[in-house]
Amino acid sequence: MQRPGLIFENSPLFLILCLLAGLIYGFLLYRKSGPWGPRVNKLLFVLRAIAVAGIAALLVSPILRQIRNYTEDPTLVFAVDNSRSVAEVVDSIALKQFNDKLRGLAADLQGEYNIEYRDFTSEPQNSVPGRIDYGAQSSNIHGLLNDVQRDYEGRNLGGVVLISDGIYNEGMSPTFSDHHFRIHAVGIGDTVPKSDLSIVSLLYNKISYEGNRFPLVAQLTHVGFAGETVNVSVVSDGNTIARQLLQLGADNQVSDVKFLIEANKNGYQRYQVLLERKQGEFTYTNNVQQAYVEVIEGKQQIALIAPAPHPDIKAIRSAIESNANYSIDQYILSMDNDLGKLSGSTNKYDLIIYHQIPDNRGAADRFIQKFQQQKVPTLTILGPQTNVRQFNQTSQVLAIDAVPNEYDKVTAVFNQDFTSFKLSDALQQSLDDFPPINTPFGRISMRGKADVLLYQKVGNIVTSKPLIAVSTNEDVKNGVVLGDGLWKWKLMDYAENGNNEAFNELVGKLVQYLSSKEDKRKFKAYPVKNEFLSNEKIVFDTEVYNDLYERVYGNKIDLAITNAEGETTNYSFVTNENNTRYTISGIPEGVYQYNASTLLGDQREAVKGQFLVKELQLETINLTADFDLLRRLAHRSGGEFVLSGQIDRLLQGIKVQKAPGIIHTQEKYLPFIHLKWLFFFLLGLLTIEWFIRKHSGSY
Repeated sequence: MQRPGLIFENSPLFLILCLLAGLIYGFLLYRKSGPWGPRVNKLLFVLRAIAVAGIAALLVSPILRQIRNYTEDPTLVFAVDNSRSVAEVVDSIALKQFNDKLRGLAADLQGEYNIEYRDFTSEPQNSVPGRIDYGAQSSNIHGLLNDVQRDYEGRNLGGVVLISDGIYNEGMSPTFSDHHFRIHAVGIGDTVPKSDLSIVSLLYNKISYEGNRFPLVAQLTHVGFAGETVNVSVVSDGNTIARQLLQLGADNQVSDVKFLIEANKNGYQRYQVLLERKQGEFTYTNNVQQAYVEVIEGKQQIALIAPAPHPDIKAIRSAIESNANYSIDQYILSMDNDLGKLSGSTNKYDLIIYHQIPDNRGAADRFIQKFQQQKVPTLTILGPQTNVRQFNQTSQVLAIDAVPNEYDKVTAVFNQDFTSFKLSDALQQSLDDFPPINTPFGRISMRGKADVLLYQKVGNIVTSKPLIAVSTNEDVKNGVVLGDGLWKWKLMDYAENGNNEAFNELVGKLVQYLSSKEDKRKFKAYPVKNEFLSNEKIVFDTEVYNDLYERVYGNKIDLAITNAEGETTNYSFVTNENNTRYTISGIPEGVYQYNASTLLGDQREAVKGQFLVKELQLETINLTADFDLLRRLAHRSGGEFVLSGQIDRLLQGIKVQKAPGIIHTQEKYLPFIHLKWLFFFLLGLLTIEWFIRKHSGSY
């Protein structure tokens, strides 16, 4: 540490005045002797002068500046590829022996380096653990090295010892990035291709509709079985539902086996694809893969009704059809064929989209009345053909006092206070680029509990007028778009981003919100998502309401989870205001049913559902180690590559290439008024003075 220095906010010459103030104050107080002697009088003078001068000096605001130098020793990170592909090739005894050598290497370097251990699944540790779990379901070497580079930005990283088989199945190749540290690579595994059959991947739709048939494609590859034939079968609920015979081509050639599967039961269905076992295969673990398909009863039905053709209609329709959960019927009332179809339709729609309806010709009046009686949610898009007076009479969302033939050109701004659903940041940014559309000019009055999704922006001014608004009346949702020309947004989205994801999100979320039924149950329990990976925790969230539909807490929740074999595991937990979630770990792959219940008053409320746990199955596809990748990685960074049996060779090289310590300088500024010892010093002076005076007969 360097010698401390003093800094003053005011001129240090004021200290002379502070000293004079202390001397003058002490002189005035003790110019005459009290009942004590001259020696005591001088002592009291000195004590009071120092105390007053010290207190006055604090007004000058002196600051103590301390400079401290310290050395940061280099850190050596042991980054271990603990994926399943390693454990599939290297037996457990050899792995244990290697881990012991790795711990020995770390121990030998402990005095010269700070040691840190990292792998794909666990948190960083300050030493190499005694047992490493080689169970990671994927390998992202690039991500592992990037995490090290990010966490040690500006710190003294002496290098990385990367232990891997060189196989990656997530992220980009680690050789594509420039790493600003030395990488010593240790190759573990076997570079000799093994005779093996494997299922590379399964291609299928995640959603199918009950009664439909869906394609399932199994992609297969092999080494060492050219010209032979194998059976590929699909099993569901223990029964083989499809089988094909495949003749294998050349080594490493990928072959497609196509099945057409009938979805005959709703819910999550597991289809097991089995590849026939052959004598001499290295492993059978990659001869099976699972396909999970959600079979649903049917699509939501949507009707789009317009008085005449308009480019908005195709734009809206394409956005809705991008979601497989919706089926849309289009009716152009100026076409006799469509008018007849709508008149004779018996379909029960989940949402009606009116484009410029009610119109000035009154062509849709009877249909509006019909769907109102059926309490079907609606989305109304206003335009030049809209009969505004009739719209005001039927709309539950808003009314507009429009000036005839007068329009504003407006763009859209998202209402940050809108809570019914959220728009992505990308969509909110895209709204700024979307071209203006025409809206009726006039005064707008909101009705009931209408909520604004998008505001109108005229030029650079964000107005309080809604562009898109929604409301719920008697459990029926309705929405209004105050302008046509949405097709321009679709074109601009594609021009700017090369796709229609932003436009489809806006239309899709609006349609999803309006067509979904309001859930007024007092008790809700559900997994936070429908699909989990087997290495993830299963998280349930709960909502409990009283008779006034106010959120309440403190209820005991009983949760039962049943697997496909009918085995049930029971859990229970109590909610509180800070945590309504419950987390479960260690659930293996499969389809699970859950039942949750709680007691509300004298009545037990219950909910049920299902969720899916999947295994990635990436690590058994390729088991041939890629040491060339590790060599390139080490060479580019100035490190060394060795095989797992030669790990002792690294010790000398790492010591020779040891990174020097980094000297850091730390400055600390401490105002004198914050020094506790100074406070007690001044207090001590005044206390001694008081004690002497008291003892000598004064005060």
